[in-house]
Amino acid sequence: MQIRLTVVDPLGPSSPTRERAASCDVLVTAPAGTALAAVATALASVVSGGDGAPGSSGTPVLYAGDQRLDAQRCTLGEPPLIDGAVLAVGAPGEPEPHPELDEAPTRLHVVAGPDAGGVHLLHGGEIRIGRSADADVPLDDPDVSRLHCAVTVGSDGRVSVADLGSTNGTTLDGRRVGPRPVRLAPGSLLRIGESALRLTPAAGPRARAATTPDGEGYVRVPGAGGGGGGAAGADVPARDAPRPRAAPPEAPSARTHHAYGTADWTTPGTADRTTPGGADGGGAREPGRGGPDTGREAVVPGQGGAPAAERQGHAGGGRTVRVAARGDEVPRMPKGRRVSQPRPAGDETHAGSGALDSGFGHAPVGGGAAHGASRDEAPGALRGAPPDGAAGDGRYEHGSSRKGTPPRGTDFPEPPAGRKRGGIGAWARRLAGGRQERDAADAWDAHGEAAEGPATQPAPAAPVLPETWPDPATLLLTALGPGPRLWERGPGHPEALAVRLGTADRPAPDGSGLLPAVPVTSGLREAGALGLAGPRDRLAGLARAVLAQLAALHSPEFLEIVLLAADPSRPLAERTAEWSWLGWLPHVRPAHGQDCRLLLAHDREQATARAEELLRRLDDHDHAGPAARISDEGPCTVVVVDGDPGSAEVREAVARLALEGPRAGIHVVCLAETAAASPASPVTETYEAACSVAPAFRQCGAVALLSGDVATTLRLLRVAGTGSGTPPGPVGHGTLATVDAVSPAWAERFARALAPLRTDGAHGERHARVSAPLPQSARLLDELGLARATPASLMARWADAADDTRALGGRVTAILGAGPRGPVTADLAADGPHLLIEGPSGSGRTELLRAVVASLAAAERPDRLGIVLVDGRGGPTTGAAHGEGLRVCTDVPHVTTHLSANDPVLMREFAQSLSAELKRRAELLGRSDFAEWHTGRELSDRMVAQRTAGGEQNGDLDGPPSSTIRLRPGAERRRTEAAPPLPRLVVVVDDLDALVSPPLGAPGRPAAGSVMRALEAVARDGERLGVHLVAATGPCARTAQTEPARRASLRVALDAPVPGGGPEEPAPGRGRLARPGDGPETAFQGGRVTGRIPRTATMRPTVVPLEWHRMGDPPARRQVRELGNGPTDLALLASALERAAREVSAAEVPSLL
Repeated sequence: MQIRLTVVDPLGPSSPTRERAASCDVLVTAPAGTALAAVATALASVVSGGDGAPGSSGTPVLYAGDQRLDAQRCTLGEPPLIDGAVLAVGAPGEPEPHPELDEAPTRLHVVAGPDAGGVHLLHGGEIRIGRSADADVPLDDPDVSRLHCAVTVGSDGRVSVADLGSTNGTTLDGRRVGPRPVRLAPGSLLRIGESALRLTPAAGPRARAATTPDGEGYVRVPGAGGGGGGAAGADVPARDAPRPRAAPPEAPSARTHHAYGTADWTTPGTADRTTPGGADGGGAREPGRGGPDTGREAVVPGQGGAPAAERQGHAGGGRTVRVAARGDEVPRMPKGRRVSQPRPAGDETHAGSGALDSGFGHAPVGGGAAHGASRDEAPGALRGAPPDGAAGDGRYEHGSSRKGTPPRGTDFPEPPAGRKRGGIGAWARRLAGGRQERDAADAWDAHGEAAEGPATQPAPAAPVLPETWPDPATLLLTALGPGPRLWERGPGHPEALAVRLGTADRPAPDGSGLLPAVPVTSGLREAGALGLAGPRDRLAGLARAVLAQLAALHSPEFLEIVLLAADPSRPLAERTAEWSWLGWLPHVRPAHGQDCRLLLAHDREQATARAEELLRRLDDHDHAGPAARISDEGPCTVVVVDGDPGSAEVREAVARLALEGPRAGIHVVCLAETAAASPASPVTETYEAACSVAPAFRQCGAVALLSGDVATTLRLLRVAGTGSGTPPGPVGHGTLATVDAVSPAWAERFARALAPLRTDGAHGERHARVSAPLPQSARLLDELGLARATPASLMARWADAADDTRALGGRVTAILGAGPRGPVTADLAADGPHLLIEGPSGSGRTELLRAVVASLAAAERPDRLGIVLVDGRGGPTTGAAHGEGLRVCTDVPHVTTHLSANDPVLMREFAQSLSAELKRRAELLGRSDFAEWHTGRELSDRMVAQRTAGGEQNGDLDGPPSSTIRLRPGAERRRTEAAPPLPRLVVVVDDLDALVSPPLGAPGRPAAGSVMRALEAVARDGERLGVHLVAATGPCARTAQTEPARRASLRVALDAPVPGGGPEEPAPGRGRLARPGDGPETAFQGGRVTGRIPRTATMRPTVVPLEWHRMGDPPARRQVRELGNGPTDLALLASALERAAREVSAAEVPSLL
């Protein structure tokens, strides 16, 4: 077990000359169940310079938040000692930032802006909001004054807001707020500077996903991302929680808390929030923005009002791409009207907000409509939208995440009379709008900025509905809960891989006013690749917000994140500190055989390795054929490329991934550090500067450029080629929005909350894995998922096999070893019925047969599967481990018979018994085959069970009290003694060639023919009788002419060992599995099961500091030494199988001898 922890020294350095960080990230390696006391001293040493906890001589005192931990009773891997936890040494650390989240009377969410995501708990009194560090709610927003406004929670629970003489003013739902307090109602939108805040009332306990600690440092949550594309989950009270009464709120008393804290102990090197100087209430610039929204066509984005555009066009290399930036089409109005263009909403827009170019997405691409046509879009799943029957014409091509809208002018039926209340206004307020462009010359001045104008009164706030694109505050609460929206998007979700970049005010489609803070989104599936450019601080905040959305809404089974941050122009320490938060996410763990500890690259070698892994996946997709749609059905990968990725080879690889990767589910997010777009640096110059900094930027189908004096405005542009051979470039004016960014402290708090979370069934329900190089050796128990082989885990597998309707009569699934996409499986019932293993001496034939026996036993109960072992050479085989052949498998409870071919008498008896067993099965089955017989038997058993379910009329009546001890009740006696009459039987034969052509002088030579005739009968009739043959043979011409060889539909060819092979050569057992049909062979490395338990599995606990910049290196592989006097993996598994068989009271299958 390995878990990552952060150790904090709240008391700080002991002397000014001591230069040791007050916190340290560590990796703890320990067996499951280890007490905290075993590593407490080592944990304290990493922050105290090796002298233990300050002021203590015994076991250091550790705290999780303000909770003191009992070092003897707290167990590593159990809450709170799980992956991502923070421990304080010697004194309580910062309290849990959300302990009373459910009980908080009111919460203030920062839902948009350059410092979004904050969740502030308001308990009472005056709470000052501003840019200053002295503010109760500090915001890193240059347009916010040092002390901008004050929110007051009165003794009666009412909330009010007053402006504190700010430079840019305060607005509440579009109305100016003065120094006199006005009521701040729940759901109202408070705008200060470029930030938007929303008041959320207390609603009792929130709905949370069920969680189950697994004892190994992780917490299991229900499987997510079903992909059904249902409505977004709501933050609703828990089902069993009592409904709050309509009583006056209590008078708040406690102080305000913040959900992500100040995180003063974060990774060294993280930039602190700066507070520009200035006079009280001043120091912030005037926005200087706000003007008419312009564009070639009116724009109404779909569902939730996220402006976006989808287009098809050429972007170099002849590729076809789609760029998402909603806002191209006008939805049809209800009430039966035809609407081709909405009525103009006026000539002004809301002051201080980013203007929108509604023409985004309509500029011609490639000189013709064929490459520049945009597609109609509908509001999607939004409640109140037009009916589905009229909302789409199904013109989307496969793989798109949006649904189409009908052509312009489509008539909608009149709504029911009872639902006319609210009319267009109620529906329109849940949509984003656009307005008709008056004149392009009036829309943009020489610098590309919107003209100024007076403000229009925004529309009243609509009822709060679950957002399709949740704001950063909602994402944080989802991670902390975890909430019901965690990992809600799967491959089939309509908004999979769509990200929110910012917000903008949009005119309502009915012209009633402005819709405030409408999300501006971009879909990676439509854009292919997304480019982000701007000054470093704002660019990093935007990138953190984008990746947080992807991590919160997509499970690690569906989405993996890869980071390439190897730009040589930036110091390694700076790059490591900026991206250290990403390492806590479960999405960066290698799940497809990548040779690294985390999917990160901070130097040239790591970047080369990550690029090769991604190109291998792309090549695998190409070899799979054009019909494969991994991007829609399989796992997806988001590759974050920060600046120049390094060498020329990596640059070419990243450019290829940006162009060709989307078809294989690989999407690039390219970051380029540039100056903000401004009158002195127009959009085209900023775009070219970004392309020079990050070469892959030009291959991005959509780009978002930060602009403005303080880079808080974002312009989303689509990129396309002109078709004349010129490089692709931005098209149109784009969409303006206020950027959504989050702080480093917010990102680390968010990532730590997700660090321990894993989905149930993550190992068994994962999508098809991408290919990976075969390991040099493989341990069978690891491939079986039984690193901790326990009776409970085996019984769970057996119970699952009993419920498998596809394996009637018993499951016969063998795990051969590790393949390029995970364990390689041979199903004798589905692909068999027989398996033949061929290979020269020393190739690992016997060990592979042992692996087959062990994996078959782990998959099914002993009373539903019997195994017969035959050693063809009659004794120790050359090169066999310990010279015991298959005898080492006799401790497995499924093994009923073991024959060593050195006693002619026993060999003849075995042949007769095996032939008699085949005859018995034939008489019992009659004309039915094995599966049909078990199907009828199961149905009859169910009918009998229904007749006797009423009262257990079985004759076992409860007698009067007696002093006689009843050792075994009748029901239990029948359950243990009534063995299934027809279990599956697997005959495993080693050295079949020695039975076909026994050497002269071999003791078993006289009876070898009898055994072979019985084995040929198994090969000929075994499929119908439920008897399977697994045989291994060396090179022998006569073996190929026998029935076992001719009728083996599953065949394994093992490679010859390399003479004098060194440590870099693969261990014996490397081979290829051929299944029936013309499909390709599957290479694998055979799993070893007779090796001793690795010494590393019994190591004492260790604590080592985490080096984030080395996480992309291959794991340090020490020479694993086996315990010379310890049990083998096979002995460990056999012991667990024996105990599990006793627990389930499995009856013994009769022996053949």
